Amino acid sequence: MDEELVFQVLEYARGQYPREIMLLLRGDRDGEFLRIKEVLSPPLQYNGRDFASVNVFYTPFTPSIIGTMHSHPSGVLKPSLQDLLSFMGKVMGIAAYPFEGKEHVAFFNRDGYEIPLFYSRTQPFAFLK
Repeated sequence: MDEELVFQVLEYARGQYPREIMLLLRGDRDGEFLRIKEVLSPPLQYNGRDFASVNVFYTPFTPSIIGTMHSHPSGVLKPSLQDLLSFMGKVMGIAAYPFEGKEHVAFFNRDGYEIPLFYSRTQPFAFLK
């Protein structure tokens, strides 16, 4: 995921604060890496103060959707039990309050373990363990 896309997500989360946001991650797998190319705002989502949800019947799940990203207005940069129970795809991203920089974004696998994120101008990758 390139830095510009990270900052766009942070800006969107900041603009929706104190409500949570929910986004879909579009990308592909390249060997042992996941390349996050863009984020999509799913239709008919609900953004509450302590959760965000989407209607899966209106969500375009294709092989190019490799995961989800949502915000934590509480500032906690770790997935909750509910986050893990509703995990979709290969990776979950979380943006945490105050949504100011890369240190407020993290990615996790299905088991809740953090996945390192690598930035490059030409090769934006999230490492898949």
